[in-house]
Amino acid sequence: MKATGAIFEEPAVDSDKGPRLTNDICAKNSESNYTIDGKEISFPVVVADASMLMNGFLVNAKVAQSMLEGTGFRVVELFPGKAILQLLAVDYKENDLGDYNEGAIIFPVLSPGEKKPFPFFGAMKAMGTGTVGNFVYRMPVDQEFTTHAGRFIWGFPKWMSQIDIEFGPNLARGTFIDEGELVYSIEAKAGGNKTSGEQQAASLAIRDGKAWKTYGSNRGSGLTFSLGGKKPDIGENHPLAKELRALGLPKKPMFTVSLKSSTMIFGKPESTNIGAQFSS
Repeated sequence: MKATGAIFEEPAVDSDKGPRLTNDICAKNSESNYTIDGKEISFPVVVADASMLMNGFLVNAKVAQSMLEGTGFRVVELFPGKAILQLLAVDYKENDLGDYNEGAIIFPVLSPGEKKPFPFFGAMKAMGTGTVGNFVYRMPVDQEFTTHAGRFIWGFPKWMSQIDIEFGPNLARGTFIDEGELVYSIEAKAGGNKTSGEQQAASLAIRDGKAWKTYGSNRGSGLTFSLGGKKPDIGENHPLAKELRALGLPKKPMFTVSLKSSTMIFGKPESTNIGAQFSS
C-alpha cells in the first residue's frame, strides 16, 4: 500500500475471490447491525482478549500537522512545537472480528471546536482522561474480514499487510512490513503485573469524505509502563517509513507500554462532514 497523505487511498482487497471493494460487500442494516462480507456484526463489538505494545514519541508538530492536512483535526502539542506520535502493535486473540494482528500510526488530536489545552499538564490531563481523540493515520492488519469491517463500520484506514508480534515474558516486539519493505519495528518491556482500570477514548478517522468518531473502552492485566526505551527500527524506502523519518524517527521513545491481556468494547460510530463539529 504505497499511498501516503492524510486522506487514505483505499485499495481493493486481493483474495482468492479476486479484488474486492469494501463498499460492494458490506451493508448497514440498522444503527446497531451491519453485514460485513456475508456475516452479521452487531454492537457492542467485543474483544475478549488481546495483547498490545505501544511506543510514544515527541515529534515535530508542524510536520505532524502537515500529515493531517485536509482532515480538520489539529495535533495536540505537549510542548510548543512538539506533538505526540504513537506506534502500536496489537494481537487480537478473541474478537468478534476474528483472530488477527494490527499495527497503527496514531496522533492525539483536537477535533473542530475543541479548545487547545495548556502545554504539558493540560495536554497530559486531556489525554489521560480521554477528552482528546486519537487520529488513526494508518491501521494495517493481516486479515481480510477485519479490513472490510474496520473500514465500513468505523472508517478506519485499514489494508492488508504483514504484522508480526512476539510477546515474551520480559519483552514484547511488533514489526510492520508492507509490500516487502520495513515500515517500523518497536519494542517494549513486558512482564509487569499491574492492572489497568477501564479507560475510554475516541478514535478518529477519515473515510468516504466524512470524519468518523468512535468511542472504545479497554481494561487489562499484565501492564508494563516504562519511561524511555529502545530506538525503533524504521525502514528506509517505504513512503510511510520516510514520513516517520521526517517526524524525527528513529529516536528513543518518550515512553513504552505493553499490556499482556486486554478486553475491549467498541461502540457505534458517529460521522460528520470533514471540518464540522461532532454532535457529542
